[in-house]
Amino acid sequence: MRDSFLDPPKRKQNRLRGYDYGRPGYYFITICANQRAEFFWDMVAENLAVKLGSCVGRDDLGAPYANLSHYGHIVEKYIVSIPTAYDGVFVDKYVIMPNHVHLIIRVNRSEDGAPRSSRPTRLIPRIIAAMKRFSNQEAGFNMWQTSYHDHIIRSEADYRRIWEYIDTNPSKWREDCYYEDGVKQVAKKDEKTNVMRILEQKNIPYTPHAYDGAAGLDGVSVARQLGQDPESVFKTLVARGASGGLYVFDIPVEDSLDLKKAAKAVGEKSVAMLPQRELLPLTGYVHGGCSPVGMKKQYPTVFHETAEIIDTILVSAGKIGFQVELEPAALIDLVGGITADLTV
Repeated sequence: MRDSFLDPPKRKQNRLRGYDYGRPGYYFITICANQRAEFFWDMVAENLAVKLGSCVGRDDLGAPYANLSHYGHIVEKYIVSIPTAYDGVFVDKYVIMPNHVHLIIRVNRSEDGAPRSSRPTRLIPRIIAAMKRFSNQEAGFNMWQTSYHDHIIRSEADYRRIWEYIDTNPSKWREDCYYEDGVKQVAKKDEKTNVMRILEQKNIPYTPHAYDGAAGLDGVSVARQLGQDPESVFKTLVARGASGGLYVFDIPVEDSLDLKKAAKAVGEKSVAMLPQRELLPLTGYVHGGCSPVGMKKQYPTVFHETAEIIDTILVSAGKIGFQVELEPAALIDLVGGITADLTV
């Protein structure tokens, strides 16, 4: 076990050897999202949450929560169900952060001294495994890292310190070790994404660009960071047609998609933007890191007509913090795309 509960969890972290995780006591649990992806907050409202210091999660005092994403609400559903599913087990405190959750789990014993759940030595691991499994099933994909970090709370002072840490976690998100770790993961300029590998496999020349994904997920912010003309930086949008088919539309980051024009371009009666909660399961990409290249399935793709008159085009490299710059014709040809007037 590491000395500090602030240390980021490591995949190889095992439970304390020989410890009975069903004995009465308090357990501080941290579970991270798969690849530290920020699944659990509505990122549009994230800055507001941090500014106001909102608590994302409830506790025994009835503290409010705010700005959870669709996946965040799924996670909360299974956290609050723990006391119902396991007799003698309580969640004293929890918080759902953008890419991880913290819980204080309290285990009580029955009057005869026996744990109120079977196989006591595996009680906490079984609780966490079940929460992961059911939340993944409802989300439709694997949201979690393989392992998790636990800290056995052994004193009242330790309990109070952890309680306060959880309580203030949202307001200190920018200072959080998990936030910093996530930023470091997307700030490696020499890292290659799957999009880059595809371009190299196809012998398509490109220039990689790295930016600070924490400074803002909107495309205009990305263009500003990279010192690029927003007319050359395209955002990738996914929509569903009236027929049920999915379509990809790439337009300049400063522009808005005209749904009527988009529908006409793909021969649909109408199209509607794909709900954000469906983006990852259907494309393999998260909001802010969606690319027309390398989706789980190659959907019909349309670029705004200005792609034909710019020298180079920048699109997401498939991960927040990375863009690729290449010739528009090469990109359009790679994805079998067409061009049309798509913007308002």
